[in-house]
Amino acid sequence: MPDTRLYSIAAMARLLDVPESTLHYWKNRFHDHLPSLGEGRGRRFRPEALEIFRVIAAGLARGLSVDEVKADLAGRFPLNVPAGSAPAAKRPAPAPGLASGPGLEEVAAVFGREMARVLSAFLRERPTPEAALPGGDGPGMAAEIEALREKNQALESKLGVLESELMRLRKDGRELEKYLVDKIKAALSAKP
Repeated sequence: MPDTRLYSIAAMARLLDVPESTLHYWKNRFHDHLPSLGEGRGRRFRPEALEIFRVIAAGLARGLSVDEVKADLAGRFPLNVPAGSAPAAKRPAPAPGLASGPGLEEVAAVFGREMARVLSAFLRERPTPEAALPGGDGPGMAAEIEALREKNQALESKLGVLESELMRLRKDGRELEKYLVDKIKAALSAKP
């Protein structure tokens, strides 16, 4: 029986042991690949999104750019097209003589996934953008790319420290608020 549970961003953060702010960043950058339902604060993620978030984390940890991670995701996971995104009244009627029915959307989804797989395989065979750049074959370009990757890794580690510090400050703020509320309640109850 398939897993039909839906997870909030907070639940995903707990399962992956990643700060919520990081998942929000990833959700905004990679939304095309994350299977979800709803919008805004009501958005819930399907169980398959856990694996996709793990792939995103691994790619970024290796120093890949957002575009490189998106290309990796395109090769491994289908693009997300929300089911029922258009109201039934606004959907165009099938052309005369074409079959329609409850299984048609599933067939279209399978067809779309297969197209995405074939296209991603085709795009993986193309030369890398570095090779297409003038002088991209030279050692200077490779050194520059490597320097940018190192800088990116340094910035990501600093971002991780800042995120953990922010989480600590939020926790301290909640504890201080609770402490002050308790003191106020005690002072109010002590008055005659």
